[in-house]
Amino acid sequence: MAQLTDSQLREAVSSSTLGRYEIVKMALNWISVNKYNEEFRKLPQTELINKALSDVVTGVATLEKIEELRKKVKGN
Repeated sequence: MAQLTDSQLREAVSSSTLGRYEIVKMALNWISVNKYNEEFRKLPQTELINKALSDVVTGVATLEKIEELRKKVKGN
């Protein structure tokens, strides 16, 4: 899924059922479990943060997916 523009991201965050801090927390966790993913590793920090936030507000990154990836990472 394509990343959201800044204005789309602001709108998505403000209309999300998740709180702003929960979105940031999930985005940080999403980055953490994807740190070895080539797609994430090659991004500059600002793009990485934007992608993670976009993934959270669009439903690509969910608590379930984060936990699933966390278990896979710990298993390696």
